[in-house]
Amino acid sequence: MPSRSKPALLAGLTTFLVLAMGGPALAAETASSELVIIREGDVVEGDLYATGVRVLIEGEVEGDLVAFAAEDITITGRVAGSVLAVAPSVKVEGDVGGSLRVSATDLSVSGSIGSDLVGAVVSGDLDSGSNVGGEVLIWALAMEASGTIGGDLGGTQRRLDLEGSVGGDVDVSVGRLTVTGPLEVAGDFGYRSSVEAEGLDQASVGGVVSQKSPLPPNIRVRALGLLAKVLTILSLTMAAVLVAWGWPERTKRATRLVRGRTLRSWGYGALVVLSPLLLAAVAALLVGLAPASASFPLLAIFIPLIMVATGMVLLLALVAGVPSVHALGEMMPGRLGMFGSILAGSAVAGIVWLVPLVGWLVPLLVLPLGLGGWMLSFRVEPEPEPEPVDDGAVA
Repeated sequence: MPSRSKPALLAGLTTFLVLAMGGPALAAETASSELVIIREGDVVEGDLYATGVRVLIEGEVEGDLVAFAAEDITITGRVAGSVLAVAPSVKVEGDVGGSLRVSATDLSVSGSIGSDLVGAVVSGDLDSGSNVGGEVLIWALAMEASGTIGGDLGGTQRRLDLEGSVGGDVDVSVGRLTVTGPLEVAGDFGYRSSVEAEGLDQASVGGVVSQKSPLPPNIRVRALGLLAKVLTILSLTMAAVLVAWGWPERTKRATRLVRGRTLRSWGYGALVVLSPLLLAAVAALLVGLAPASASFPLLAIFIPLIMVATGMVLLLALVAGVPSVHALGEMMPGRLGMFGSILAGSAVAGIVWLVPLVGWLVPLLVLPLGLGGWMLSFRVEPEPEPEPVDDGAVA
């Protein structure tokens, strides 16, 4: 199975299960197999819910189609209703009477869609023979549209190659827009891009052609993000003080290990912090090497493990950085004591975290380093306290 199919598996399975459980069971047929195929001449009366490695619709579905496939979904026949498709590759070479909702790596449409098309894809192609009766709303890295669109064309694309006809307005946000052939737009032609579109002389536009600057990040969103970070800093600082108050000797020992065995502490902590990613990498490797029919059992095993590991890391993150900020605070001038050092170290780490370009270094260093200090504090015997020296002794 191609490795690119793996990101769609979990999202597709979730979507399929939700819709399958919520739909009218008596009015639908359910098919689950390595290959689900409705052959030419066969008719499914009502809705069809299909899941498998491949789903091929060569015949006719009189209702809606909800399909999830580990490799591809191909419609060369006719679906009278709407289609919800989740797969790495989705092809519509036949007719869809209603709307098409799709999440895929590759989308190819050469047939007809009676209503609107909404999709999130890596690459999409509406070729010259395609006909979409309604609106097209696409989020894609690369998009080629050269057929007929009855309504508006919208969405966000990194690259958009456009020709054919659009019955409504064009309103897209793009990195690069190129009119590759004759284009008819009944309404306005608007695009948001820092680069001027190429080939506009081939476009016949019934309304206004306008280039707009890309939208800046919403000021409210940025303000809410800043507030969330400040609240996180305050919450973690309070948690650090409470941990040090309830576990003072262990905190001091972990802090000494952070300062004395820095690389070792960071390495131990990094293994734990990155454990969800490591599990995900192992899962992707095994699923990629295993037969397609074994993909679902493997995912059923690894997905809960990854979720549990992620939850544990998030829980540990509440207290993991205590030895790190304590050690940072001890580097400050003056005698601050344990709680003063924690407050000072938390303040410095929090301020650096708020700096846009370097803030990502804080969780990358503080969390693994502190977590490694905690781990080593349970393995390394505490250093004996130095014996007091009697300066007043007389030989």
